[in-house]
Amino acid sequence: MQYCQEVFPVLARLVEAFSDFTPILERVCRCWRNMVLSYRSGMIPLLPQLAEILASGFTTSRQGCFLWATDSIVREFSSGAEHVDNSTSDAIFNFFEQQTVTFLTALNDLTPDDLPDVIEDFFRLGIDVLLYYPLKTLSCELIKPILSAASSSLTLQKAEPLMSTLHFLRDFIAYGTEHNPSSSLDQSNGNGHGNPPEVQAAVKQILVEQGEVLTQRIMTGMMYTFPRDCLPDASGVLLGLFQVIPPQAAQWLAATISMLPAGSVSPQESERLQRNIGQFVQQGDPRKIRTLLQDFTNSYRRRNVAPREGLGRLEATRFRFAQ
Repeated sequence: MQYCQEVFPVLARLVEAFSDFTPILERVCRCWRNMVLSYRSGMIPLLPQLAEILASGFTTSRQGCFLWATDSIVREFSSGAEHVDNSTSDAIFNFFEQQTVTFLTALNDLTPDDLPDVIEDFFRLGIDVLLYYPLKTLSCELIKPILSAASSSLTLQKAEPLMSTLHFLRDFIAYGTEHNPSSSLDQSNGNGHGNPPEVQAAVKQILVEQGEVLTQRIMTGMMYTFPRDCLPDASGVLLGLFQVIPPQAAQWLAATISMLPAGSVSPQESERLQRNIGQFVQQGDPRKIRTLLQDFTNSYRRRNVAPREGLGRLEATRFRFAQ
C-alpha cells in the first residue's frame, strides 16, 4: 500500500502532462485499475484522490480508459461490498454521476461516430452500475438522458459499442418486469420476490416516454445497419419492450413499419405481421413475437440491395443533453 501512495502522484502528473496522448493515458489507467483490483480495501484512503483525477482526466481527454478505470472502483466498492461503509458507497455512485455528465456533454458536442470507444466503455460501466446500484440508478435524474444517449448510440455500425449499449438496454428494461437481472435488488428489497412495483412503474414510465424512438432505432438497425452478431441482443430489447408495455410496443412497431420506403414491404406482409403480433400480445406470449420480428427483419434485410436508401424519417436525430 505504501508503494501505491508513493507512485500515485507520479501517475497523476503523467495524466496531466500527457492529456492528449492516448497510449500513456491507457497505461496509467490500467495501472490504477490493477491497483484497485489487487489492493481492494487497501485503496480506500486513496479513493478521493483517484476519483478526482479520473474525473478531471475524462473531462479533459474524453478517453474511455478513464471509464474502465472507474468501472473497477464501482465493482470493488459498491454498496454491500466487504469493508465498504455507506458513505464510501454513496461517494462512488456520485462519482459515476459526475462521469455520466461528462459523457453526455461529449455526446452532445460530437456524434456517436466520433465516440465509439467511449460509448462502449460508458455502457459497460452502466451495466455494472445497474447491477450494483439498481435503486439509485433507476431513480436518479440522469437515467432519462442516459436512455436517450443509448438510443442515439444505436445509429453506430460498429459491433463492440452496439453490443454494450444493447446489453445495457436489456438490463434496464428487465427492471420493468417482475424478475430483475440480478439479486442485488432482491436483497435491498428484502423479500426475494423481484422488482418492487414502484421500480417497475418507474421503468415503464421512462419507456412510455422514450420507447417509440427506441423501437425505431432497433428496427432500423436490425433491417439495415447492425452487424449480424448484434441481432440477437437487438431482438432481445424488442422482446423486453413487449414484456413490459405490450400495447404501446405493438403500436410503435406498426408506426415504424409504416415509415419504411414505399414498396419495400407488401401490404399483405405488413398486415400479417401486425395481426400475428396482436394475437401473441393478447395471448401474453412475447417470445413468439421475438421470433416473428427476427424472421421479418432477416427477410427484409435480404431483399434490400441498397440498405441505406430510403430511411427517411427513421434516420437518427442529434442527441441533446440539457445540462
